[in-house]
Amino acid sequence: MSKNNRNTFIRIVLVSFFAIVVMRLVSLAMPENTEYQLQIPKELLLFFYLLFLNLIIEGSLFFDRYLNRKRPWYYNPQKRLFIQIGIIILWTFICIAIPFTIQYFNNGQSLIYPNAPVIIFICSVIFSIGFISISIAINFFKQWKDSLLDAEHYKQEKLKADYRVLQNQVNPHFLFNSLNVLISEIKHNPTNAENFTRKLSKVYRYVLQSKNHDLISLNKELEFIDSFIFLHKVRIGNALEYVVNISNEIQPMQIPPLTLQILIENALKHNIANAENVLKISIESGSDNTLIVSNNLQIIDTVNSTYTGLANLSKRFELIKKDGFTYGKQEGKFVVTIPLIEE
Repeated sequence: MSKNNRNTFIRIVLVSFFAIVVMRLVSLAMPENTEYQLQIPKELLLFFYLLFLNLIIEGSLFFDRYLNRKRPWYYNPQKRLFIQIGIIILWTFICIAIPFTIQYFNNGQSLIYPNAPVIIFICSVIFSIGFISISIAINFFKQWKDSLLDAEHYKQEKLKADYRVLQNQVNPHFLFNSLNVLISEIKHNPTNAENFTRKLSKVYRYVLQSKNHDLISLNKELEFIDSFIFLHKVRIGNALEYVVNISNEIQPMQIPPLTLQILIENALKHNIANAENVLKISIESGSDNTLIVSNNLQIIDTVNSTYTGLANLSKRFELIKKDGFTYGKQEGKFVVTIPLIEE
């Protein structure tokens, strides 16, 4: 027997025991001249009494577990409370209506019911509602405790993810390559060297400032990427093509900072980029407030792809509870879909 089945069995036994106790106490409290007027044996009455009482409780707890999956308490507790109360009232009404309807036809279609069974049934319903309320309260506080633990877990995961992203941000190879290019430009093209220095300063200023933000506007991220691409194009020239085609409407929307930088770094790291094999990177608007970043595939065989950077990005979107981040190969391209976040 599974743990859930065992718990259900124990709960049914306990409810039945306390229900019988309630039934006995109510019977003792009734005046001696109270008429039962039963049309069925007492044993059968007891069976149906316990059956429908357990149906009320188990059905209510089933709906409670269902709502835990579909509408947890921590999302909108007020709405969840109203929905749950409504479901419990409806289910209780159905479970009460069935035996009373049976009694109605069994009693010659008369609405006059025996006093004793009605009082016992009402007391038992009150008992069942109390039992359900206690169970739901226990479940609520358990979920509340779990949500606090999850929040702490996500906080720790966010710190780890931020650290991994920061490692990707300050790529020493990129810095060394940029400094070597700068030295060369100072010697052969002093004018461009000055512009290169400004762009490099702008890139690292953005890197340092963005680490204090969970989200940043797409417009600012694109400005940073323009400088980032410029530094690479000075190094590899026409071996890199970069195209941006996005609508003005989505530019104020937000993404985690340096998302585009990580994707472009990945494309440059894993693909050949030379005069004969031009690496083409594009950023364009997608449907439903998304951004599509793609590049043609010219895989470098000696570089093993672990998808660490993409996994880190996926984790960041998971931490901010935003679905829709996807990546993969499509028709000779590597395509990444980024969900944009409204301000």
